Amino acid sequence: MQTELFDRAARAYVETHFWTLPALAEAVDAPPERILELTAAGIAPGAVYARDPRRGWWSALGGWVDGDGHPPGPGTEAWFSPWTAWDLRRARLAEREGRPDAWSARRAAEAFGQAFTAALADFAPARLAFADCFDAQGRVDAGAAAIAAGAEWRSWLAGGYAVCLRAFTGETCVRKESLGALLKQHVADPDSWPMSAEEALESCAALGQLMLPFAPWERPTGTPGRTLDALLARQGLGRERPYG
Repeated sequence: MQTELFDRAARAYVETHFWTLPALAEAVDAPPERILELTAAGIAPGAVYARDPRRGWWSALGGWVDGDGHPPGPGTEAWFSPWTAWDLRRARLAEREGRPDAWSARRAAEAFGQAFTAALADFAPARLAFADCFDAQGRVDAGAAAIAAGAEWRSWLAGGYAVCLRAFTGETCVRKESLGALLKQHVADPDSWPMSAEEALESCAALGQLMLPFAPWERPTGTPGRTLDALLARQGLGRERPYG
């Protein structure tokens, strides 16, 4: 059950880390209606947090806090990832050159796919999170990588990665998923993926630089709670202070 204290904590979090539609529109120098057209075209995700006075809080990662149902509709308070501004600005630039929104959507997905494939080859732990993208010799399978990149890009557009990551690129996607998989496996069964205390701590630090804190109600069961918080507690190295 959501309470006044819960509501204040949730609002403080989203107002710290995310932008309202008017703020995003101002950052991109476009009318709010145009921002919604661009997100609907698949150039960037739409709202990732929302609050309905009757239904409470919703996120693109977990849906409604209390209960199920359709995503929030027009008229509710909503917040967007600041990182979306970059793809929206690229679309605005393409618009000036006469490019349609569909072209910008394809270009954004293609650019992400290229960076994603390159990151797979450059980051050894990627085999843990994206095993299907590698052949028997440990080389990146371009076709499989393209399929995986398409799935990850769709997850970004659906809003899940916008909840998780400060910045979404092919590299940050691969690193977040890979470090998360490595640390979750180590926390669940240290013998299956042995790491020294120093190695585990450095991996936590690298993951922490990539990720947002998650909303207070999402952190315990999300990657920060299951990796960063769990490992710090296990090693007796204090705790994160994500909310001040």
